[in-house]
Amino acid sequence: MTTGDGRLALVTGAARGMGAHVARRLAEDGFELAVADVRNCDETVETIARAGGRARGYDCDISDWDAVGELVEAIERDQGPLHAAAQVAGVYRNVPFLELDPDSWRLLMDVNLDGSFHVTRHAARPMAERGAGSIVLISSTASWLVWDTAAHYTVSKAAIDGLVKGAAYELGPRGVRVNSVAPGTIRTPSTEGELAMPGVEAAEASACRVQRVGETSDIAEAVAFLADPGRSPWVTGHTLVVDGGYSTHGEGSSFGQHVDTIPAAGGGAA
Repeated sequence: MTTGDGRLALVTGAARGMGAHVARRLAEDGFELAVADVRNCDETVETIARAGGRARGYDCDISDWDAVGELVEAIERDQGPLHAAAQVAGVYRNVPFLELDPDSWRLLMDVNLDGSFHVTRHAARPMAERGAGSIVLISSTASWLVWDTAAHYTVSKAAIDGLVKGAAYELGPRGVRVNSVAPGTIRTPSTEGELAMPGVEAAEASACRVQRVGETSDIAEAVAFLADPGRSPWVTGHTLVVDGGYSTHGEGSSFGQHVDTIPAAGGGAA
């Protein structure tokens, strides 16, 4: 059963992993998709088409303000008015705090924080003019839980939660809802290598109260809920935690020590 009714959604970081799964899930709800990434999105577009959906791929580095503005303009010109946007693109790299410098700091901020602002701001303009829309960002349990070598990542994600609240407050009267999803440990192309190391997945699963690590489908379901005005019409300014109960105690996990998305990303999804 579809609920899209001709609506159009943008998903960034949609070439693989979490972003691709979000795009497929929104297509299941009947949305036409605009999928964007610094990587080629052909596989995502073809997968959606084989399932009977409609999608078009775009090349975009969300850290570039002008590029995101041009992306939104192209989508609205070529496909129609945007009804939802999911900003899934993000990067990660471990750097001990005493080794952080402005370059390593900006590597994460440019994509995770500035990119989220760029997508939110540019997508919100036409939505607000029409009086309707939903924007979903990807935060993290790292917003409030910290570990070694990830202070810059925590800042980049905690700031997203602030962006969500500020944007939701101002855009609510214009009919635009803004929310975020905060994942815990999720199996993606970027994390599966560390999860395959001896004992790692078992340790992560035991740290979660539901006794398993997360899958991209878990995040896709949460984003689909928040994107749908029929299911979440009175939800805005909220961060939905999807972490298997890990943040109820925040102990027993040291995941992420062997994850590095930047060499192959520069604006792509985890």
